[in-house]
Amino acid sequence: MTSHSEQRLVISYVLLVGIPLLGVVGVLGAGRGLTAPISVAGNWDLQLGQSCGAGLGFTDPTILDISQSGNYLTLTLNSQPQVGLQGTLQGKRFATSLGCPLEASCSGPAGLSLTAEVDTNAAPRTMSGVLSFNGSPSCRSVFHAVRQAFQTRRRNE
Repeated sequence: MTSHSEQRLVISYVLLVGIPLLGVVGVLGAGRGLTAPISVAGNWDLQLGQSCGAGLGFTDPTILDISQSGNYLTLTLNSQPQVGLQGTLQGKRFATSLGCPLEASCSGPAGLSLTAEVDTNAAPRTMSGVLSFNGSPSCRSVFHAVRQAFQTRRRNE
């Protein structure tokens, strides 16, 4: 090989291997301080305190199903499948709301909102918060929820 060919080989190697390697090292360094949000996805047994939610069909037991993508949450209630609350998780707290009208027995149309704080030290995880119907200040319910155990299916079933 000539020295010109060797120089081209070294330059090609640096361009094709060295620069991408530097990029990977840079990305890993930049992401070093990132932490994943806590996991709240799954089914939760929701136990409502005093509530005017019975007029909306909230029955015991109520299952709160949470889908999670990073800090973004979608919550649905088993007794109200048309109710899909969108919210965000910030640390151990999250807040959701639904602005579309619901027929609440206590004051007519109302939006629905839910705020909660997750106890990450409990096993299984628990959360406590407030479920409120925005059209009526008297329509508020303190709740407690316990995360159901994850059920996995065996491949041979």
